Amino acid sequence: MSVLESPAEFGEFVRANPLGVVATAAPDGRPEAALVSFAVLPDGALLFNADSTTRKVHNLRADPRAAAVIGCVGERSLQVEGTATIESGEGRRRAGECYLAQFPGSRGLDDAFALIRLVPEWIRFYDAGVVPAQVVEGIPAW
Repeated sequence: MSVLESPAEFGEFVRANPLGVVATAAPDGRPEAALVSFAVLPDGALLFNADSTTRKVHNLRADPRAAAVIGCVGERSLQVEGTATIESGEGRRRAGECYLAQFPGSRGLDDAFALIRLVPEWIRFYDAGVVPAQVVEGIPAW
């Protein structure tokens, strides 16, 4: 798997393993983590939504740096670090439609929910299902 080389392979993994944990930093620097469902865009950006009043949304408004672990079950996982943007306007509508396509019935376009785009700036893929375990990490080529 070349998740660093291809947003298509990265997206394939995320679509097959949508549950993950996103980590943000509170204003005092404490880490905060939450379980979310990730959708993925063709360009490799991740999407997740959250009630606009949650800590993670508040944290991202103050500091857009975020990290995520995707693949909470099984032997393969992705670690992602990057910059998050809370979508607005036309971009929010387009991203919300993509989110709804991957999670029908979700609240991707609900005004009470924020839709967050996380652009991967560093990725680590870990596969414990092979011997020796495979670890590939670095900056995505896309």
